[in-house]
Amino acid sequence: SICNIDFSGTGLDLSAITTTLHELIVTNCSLKCVTQILGIGRLVSLKRLILTHNNLEHVDEKTMLKLKELTDLQLGYNSLRNFPTVVTKMEKLEELSLIHNQISVLPDEVVQMTSLEKLHLDNNVLTELPEYVTLQLPQLRALTLENNKLAPNTPNTGGSRKTRSKFYYKIGVTDASLAQT
Repeated sequence: SICNIDFSGTGLDLSAITTTLHELIVTNCSLKCVTQILGIGRLVSLKRLILTHNNLEHVDEKTMLKLKELTDLQLGYNSLRNFPTVVTKMEKLEELSLIHNQISVLPDEVVQMTSLEKLHLDNNVLTELPEYVTLQLPQLRALTLENNKLAPNTPNTGGSRKTRSKFYYKIGVTDASLAQT
């Protein structure tokens, strides 16, 4: 059976693909919306979805909620201006990458992501890190925020220009503090 398909730079009709597919890669296809991938909602066994290097402006809630087994979602290098709140309803999501977009605010709904282990938000335009992100996500082990517009006094960033450019916040480590890399 097919477990992995890479449609990067090619056609986007998945209507004939098996529903047992576990990984789908669609990059460099100039997508503006997930619904441009015909039949994606039928991939109910999908665990990993990579939609990087497209032009996604939003993520369709109805389509994404059909992907109930998704654990890894990569939406980096797109044109997202808002955090896609539909991901907060995806109960099995463990890793989310939204790097290189234009996201400026994390919504309160982020606290609903109780399975999330890794959140990558590098190269966006975030100006603050709400404390609830690090305090109310029980499984979160890595949070990357390199090259955002975080203020020097943002809580949990170490407070200096040098330390705020790149850090990983780790929960469940000995002192639950910032680990510089």
